[in-house]
Amino acid sequence: MKIAGEYSFEAPPTMVYESLQDPEVLTAVMPGCEKLEKIGEDEYEGTLNIKIGPVQGKFKGKIRLENPREPVGYTLHVDGRGASGFLKATAEVELAPEGEGTKMTYDSDAQVGGRIASVGQRLIDSSAKAIIKQSLDGLNATMKAKLADRSGDGEAAAVARAAAAPPSQTEFAATVAKEVAKDLIPKPALVVLIILALLAILFFLLY
Repeated sequence: MKIAGEYSFEAPPTMVYESLQDPEVLTAVMPGCEKLEKIGEDEYEGTLNIKIGPVQGKFKGKIRLENPREPVGYTLHVDGRGASGFLKATAEVELAPEGEGTKMTYDSDAQVGGRIASVGQRLIDSSAKAIIKQSLDGLNATMKAKLADRSGDGEAAAVARAAAAPPSQTEFAATVAKEVAKDLIPKPALVVLIILALLAILFFLLY
């Protein structure tokens, strides 16, 4: 399984780099993350409780950073296992200045096995994309709150902190469903379906 993408943070590269290696911050923003702690130099251990389709369970894993280049990037190695299966992944993470913010690009190769692999490649891909997006959105909001605190803007900091909270299982499932729909349905057809759904809701409300 290959997952690649990019994300724009509203914070400078140094702050992004530090936040990406802060266990406390990542635990707070990652969906299903119950624990993440540093166990050695550039090594972490954590527990993730996540539901993918009909399969739900806890995964315990180790994360190792290789070739760290602050604040430019690093190579990430992940080895996670649980009753529902296993995950092994290697990812290249690169950070570059983008105006006053930071552009992150990531490219990973992963192997998934066990019962969790039975849900199908498309659902696993969509779940992975949802976890990554929601984690990075939460991380971005956390950094925006810190920057707002430094500038003395309490209202902006409060809004950002509220946005940093990880989603519920229901919200996560809705995001996964949206990712699956994007993969399965051509964009013009998806727009038509959304319009039809809105018309149906209006019909029932009015009549």
